[in-house]
Amino acid sequence: MMPLGSLLKKAWFLVWVWPVLFGCVAGGVMVRKDDLSDLQVRLDAVEAQLAAQTAAHASYLEQLLDSTERLDLALDQQHRLLLLDIEQNTRAFEYLEEYLRQIHNETRSRLAALRTSTDAEPDMQTGLQVAGTDKLLVGEIEKVRLTPPGRMFHARIDTGATTSSLDARDIARFERDGRAWVRFKIKDPDSDTLYELEKPVVRRVRIVQSGNAEPDRRPVVKLQIQLGRLTLSEEFTLVDRTHLDYQVLIGRNILRDLLVVDVARKFIVPPLAEPETKGNGKP
Repeated sequence: MMPLGSLLKKAWFLVWVWPVLFGCVAGGVMVRKDDLSDLQVRLDAVEAQLAAQTAAHASYLEQLLDSTERLDLALDQQHRLLLLDIEQNTRAFEYLEEYLRQIHNETRSRLAALRTSTDAEPDMQTGLQVAGTDKLLVGEIEKVRLTPPGRMFHARIDTGATTSSLDARDIARFERDGRAWVRFKIKDPDSDTLYELEKPVVRRVRIVQSGNAEPDRRPVVKLQIQLGRLTLSEEFTLVDRTHLDYQVLIGRNILRDLLVVDVARKFIVPPLAEPETKGNGKP
C-alpha cells in the first residue's frame, strides 16, 4: 500500500492543478467555437453574394438571349421585305420596259399613218386642217369604228381622261396559256345585239371613285379604232357605261400627238361607210 502521506500529496496536487487544467482546456474549446461561428457567418455572406451575382448574371443572359432573338426576327423580316421590294421593282421595270416598247411601236405606226394621210389628196384628208400641224381636228363627239366588232359608235372626246374606255357587259376574267384574259360583251349601238369578245389583258388600272371606299381595278385591252382615215391599235378600259350617254370615251392615250379637240363642235370628221353585215348581225 501507498503510504498515507503520498496519497495526501497527490490529492493536494489534483485539487490545485485540476481547475487550472480544466480552465485552460475549457477556454481553448470556447475560442475555437467562436472562430468557427464567425467563419460560418462569413461563408454564409459569401454564399449569399455569389447567389445574388449568379441570379443577376442569369437574368442578364436571359435578357441578352431575348434581345438576340428579337434582333434575328427583325433582321429576318427586313430581309423578306427587301426581297419583296426587289421582286416588285423587278416586275415594275419589266412592265415599264414592255410599255415603252409598245409606245415605240405605236409611235412608229402613227407616224406611218400620218405620212399616209398627208400624202393623200387635199380634198380627201378628212379634217387635217389645224394650221401649222399635221394633227386631226375633231369635235367633242365623233363617230369611230371599233374592230372587233367592226361597228360604228358615237364616242365622246375627253381631254381629262387618261385612258380611253369602252362600255362592256358581263366582264369575266380567265387564264389562257398562263396569261390573263377577259371575256366581255359589247352592245350594238343600233340594236340589242351583243357581241361577245375575248381579249388578252394588257394591264389593269386602279380607279378611285368618290363614294367608293375600295378602288376599282379594271382590265385594259387593245382594240383597233378608226377615226376618219386614222387607224390605230389602242388601249381601252373595260367598264359598264350603261348609265352614260356614250358607249366609247376617247382619252389622252389616243389624243396625244394626233388630235386637236374643238369642244364647241361635233362630228367634224367624215366617218367611213359602214361595212356590210352578215346574217348573224356580225360584220
